[in-house]
Amino acid sequence: MAEVRIGPELMAKAVNHPDIPGALQQVADRIASRARGLAASEGVEMNVTTQGGVRPQGRPYVNVVGDNVDQEWGTTRSGRRRILGRAAEGG
Repeated sequence: MAEVRIGPELMAKAVNHPDIPGALQQVADRIASRARGLAASEGVEMNVTTQGGVRPQGRPYVNVVGDNVDQEWGTTRSGRRRILGRAAEGG
């Protein structure tokens, strides 16, 4: 069986493929949609957005961001809901 080596050149080609940013955005949009649904069903006020860019070494990324941090980890005044975490897990 032939041996396959994944080196820096192949990785650079992969992360710079023109379809990567769009695919990342599609995944982020699905997660954001699930997060919005969870927040609405649980009565949690939270705006969910996506933010994309390119890391310093050239890798593209898209993050799903919520503006209600307290619900994710909980505080002495609010319970831990983990809406973004559960949305990212798919459940």
